[in-house]
Amino acid sequence: MGKSWQSIVWTISVLLFVAGAAASCSQPQPKSRINSNAPGEQAALPPTPDSSVRMKGASGAKSWRTTADAIIAEGVKYMGTPYVYGTERFEDKAFDCSSYVQYLYGHHGISLGYNAREQAVQGPEIAFMNMRRGDLMFFSDEDFPNETGLNKVRHVGIYMGEGKILHTYQPGIGVVISNIHKDEKEGEYWYQHFLFARRVIPD
Repeated sequence: MGKSWQSIVWTISVLLFVAGAAASCSQPQPKSRINSNAPGEQAALPPTPDSSVRMKGASGAKSWRTTADAIIAEGVKYMGTPYVYGTERFEDKAFDCSSYVQYLYGHHGISLGYNAREQAVQGPEIAFMNMRRGDLMFFSDEDFPNETGLNKVRHVGIYMGEGKILHTYQPGIGVVISNIHKDEKEGEYWYQHFLFARRVIPD
C-alpha cells in the first residue's frame, strides 16, 4: 500500500513536470530588435539613427547658428558708429569695412585678415543662393571698374539673412543695415557689385 501510494505520487509529479515544461516552450519568445533578422528578412521596426551621430549633427548646426547670431547681435549694437578708412584695428570708436568684420568675428574666436582682400580668401566660396547668416559678402567698387582678380574686392559685409547686409561704408553713413535689392540709399548697387561670399563660421 505504501509502495503503491509512492508510485502514484511519483507518476503525478512526473506528469506535472512534463506539462509545465511543455507550457513554457509553447509561448513564443519575443525577438530582440538588435540583430534578430536572418539575411534578407525585413526588420519588424525601422532602425533608429545612432544617437551619438544625431546629437553631433544637431549640436554642429546649433553651433554655427549660435555664433552667427551672436556676431550679428553684437554688430547691430554699433549701428551708426563712424566710418574711417584705415582706422586702427580692434578698437570700436570707428571702423572701416574690414576692421568691422575683423573686430566682430575676432570676439568669437574667428581670426580674419587685415583687409577685405585678405579676408576674401578665407573659408570656402559660397554661391549667392546658398548664403546663410554670418557668411561674408564681398563687393567691387564702381570707381575701380578695370580691376581684376582679388583687386576687384573693395568692400566686405556680413550677410544677415533675408536679403540684408550688416556693414559699414562711407563717412556720414557708418555701420548700417542695407538691402541687397532695392536699398533705400543705394538701390540695386549691392546686388550689381556683389562678387562672391565666403563661409568663415565652421559647421
